[in-house]
Amino acid sequence: MTSPTLLEAHWRLAVPDEAQVQALAAALQVEPLVARLLINRGITETVQAERYLTPHLSDLHDPYVLPDVDKAVTRLARAIETGEKIFVHGDYDADGVTSAALCLRALTGLGANVVGFVPRRTDGYDFQVYGANKAKELGAGLIMTADCGVNALEAVAHANALGIDVIVTDHHRPGPTLPDAVAIVNPYREDAGELAFRDLCGAGVAFKVLDALTARLKPEHLQAFRHNFVDLVALGTVADASTLAGENRILVLHGLLALAQGKKTGIKLLLARAGLEGKPLTAESIGFQLGPRLNAAGRMEDADLAYRLLITKDADEAEQLVAQIESLNDLRRTETDRVVQEALAEALTHEDRRVLVLARARWGKGLVGIVAGRIAELLRRPTLILSYDEKTDSYGGSGRTYGNFSLLDALHGCADLLGRYGGHSASAGVNVAAANLDAFRQRLHEVAEGLISDEPEPITLEIDAELPDTRLLNQGLVESFQALAPFGRDNPEPVFLTCGGIITETRRVGKDNNTAIFQIKLPGRQWPTKAVRFKSGDWTERVQPGERVDIVYSPKLNEWNGKVSVELTLLDLRPSVQ
Repeated sequence: MTSPTLLEAHWRLAVPDEAQVQALAAALQVEPLVARLLINRGITETVQAERYLTPHLSDLHDPYVLPDVDKAVTRLARAIETGEKIFVHGDYDADGVTSAALCLRALTGLGANVVGFVPRRTDGYDFQVYGANKAKELGAGLIMTADCGVNALEAVAHANALGIDVIVTDHHRPGPTLPDAVAIVNPYREDAGELAFRDLCGAGVAFKVLDALTARLKPEHLQAFRHNFVDLVALGTVADASTLAGENRILVLHGLLALAQGKKTGIKLLLARAGLEGKPLTAESIGFQLGPRLNAAGRMEDADLAYRLLITKDADEAEQLVAQIESLNDLRRTETDRVVQEALAEALTHEDRRVLVLARARWGKGLVGIVAGRIAELLRRPTLILSYDEKTDSYGGSGRTYGNFSLLDALHGCADLLGRYGGHSASAGVNVAAANLDAFRQRLHEVAEGLISDEPEPITLEIDAELPDTRLLNQGLVESFQALAPFGRDNPEPVFLTCGGIITETRRVGKDNNTAIFQIKLPGRQWPTKAVRFKSGDWTERVQPGERVDIVYSPKLNEWNGKVSVELTLLDLRPSVQ
């Protein structure tokens, strides 16, 4: 099995109705190219576009459209009014940590008697009996889960037996039976009805409950609540690779502004360590710099480090925690690279499989999810990375999908072979007895028949417009594209095609010499334009100076020594057909 390259990609150019483009541009008083971008993203009406370009937190949907929000708010309000201790139970990934920190800080602001807890990976995934016992030990009468609990039937029953009520806030897909909790706030419940938006992350679901609670107990503080805590929701949303369409786009847009202000002690220091302090933040900043650091704590040691960083108000403690997290993140990078290489070698023995199930004993459980994502992207196959547990004689790990294949639906088709499993269509966690591993591999292969071809499908690059004359790509136009941000899943950066560029220079840079830099003389521009392709140093060997190429790219602004220039993030290039 060889790793496909983007040079095999299929290019698909959007062709919106030109009259519609001109009409929307005139109505909004924007460049036609911006109107074209909006229409390509399904934003076709003037009022819809105006709300898209200037979204407000007040545009968020009423929290009470989610199931059981009223029950959750009523029970939380009673606990706050009586001084009953509330035990917040999060999870060990970035979404679970930000969800728990959000709940603890917001409930404290409402006067609650509250304690927080995030488990280690060794404690097990999700809300477990151990967590219920911990709540009892601390004298809690109410447990509020954050980013977990919708499938925790045993743990909720155990908590009930201990005399503790449970409120579940979660976004993972429920199983056929819901736990016996006081309230289960989850947008994916079968009885949730037709929701205008359901793709919230765990922090987003918790935010909805706390928003409703604040409106009931301290309505005069509602706007302050939203502005003070939307930063944590943005962290959780992007780190969890959630869609950036709908409500999530509103939450992340305002959350990025709040993050940049660095009001929370730990976040401010984390931004400084990542080299982001005082800079405009993007979803990419979270996805590639902040999110991995928060996740590194749970992956390599103890998620409590990240949780404490998000709740502390002590600068000295924050300094110590950031230093520990930074060290763990360096270790995470090294170990991830090792496991990726070993997994690629393992994949060679399973190249006939439509879904890759790769398993070894030496793969740390904290790394399996990120490695699964890397392998799925490289080999264009849904991938599960499993690590062996000698104590239980079983394999546990995580999977990431590729394309539109639903991992969770596939796992449902293998339920009789599995222990505990759950997650989403794009990602899932799973446990399988060692004796069932081969049968599980074969079943997944069969489940994928007709859904995944025997050979990987070419990547399709969706192109917004062809720019034959790149004089249009000036600083002002590229800045205008930011009105469509934040960019990410389901809200991609603008992508353009230009044909007939001439390569004037190629070179490789970076710590591992794996970043390709090109200088390309583009039609309409007097001087060559810099184009960058990350993790693809060998691309410099595909073309030579003097060659004419067609390129697909996203334009960005680069500031250096006070000078701003347009440079390109290269997505694909081919020998020119002109």
